[in-house]
Amino acid sequence: MRKQKIDMMSILQENEAIIEGHFELPNGLHIQNYIDTDVLFQYPGLTTKIAQGLADLFERKIDVVLAPTAHNAIIAQEVARVKGARALTAINVNGKMRLKGHVKIEPNQKVLIVDNVSMTGRTSRQAAALIKMLQADPIGIAVIVDRSDSGAVDNIPLRSLLNYPLQTYYAGDCPMCKEGLSLKTPGEDL
Repeated sequence: MRKQKIDMMSILQENEAIIEGHFELPNGLHIQNYIDTDVLFQYPGLTTKIAQGLADLFERKIDVVLAPTAHNAIIAQEVARVKGARALTAINVNGKMRLKGHVKIEPNQKVLIVDNVSMTGRTSRQAAALIKMLQADPIGIAVIVDRSDSGAVDNIPLRSLLNYPLQTYYAGDCPMCKEGLSLKTPGEDL
């Protein structure tokens, strides 16, 4: 297996994927910087390099790479290609994660969850619950950037190309609020 060391921080900086500002997360907490991995995925060669790095985080053979959202489908597809596995993308139906259409994960299949950025672990927990409900084996979670500093989600190992802890603030204690900076939602047109 080809191992390559990826300097993910340099890649993010060189591609201006770390956006400074004042952002509100879905849980109401405020952050000062947002990582936009979509900027990276516009370059197929770079996406392939990142996918190889993610695939190298888990040496075990896997059967399925699961993207927990459509937002992660590109990188999950590339990781699946590197690993020689199938690639599936989950969808959200009435607040529950499901597989779309007639695609299936069979019982006992080894499944790797691939996500771009982990902040709270909520998406990975939902994906793991789906995999377990299907009686398959979630062997790990591979993320480009781990902002949670957790190392695991529900006892499933979480490994990343970059650990970049997230500094959060409650609205009343937020220095960006005190400066009067406009508040944005991560992912909206910045």
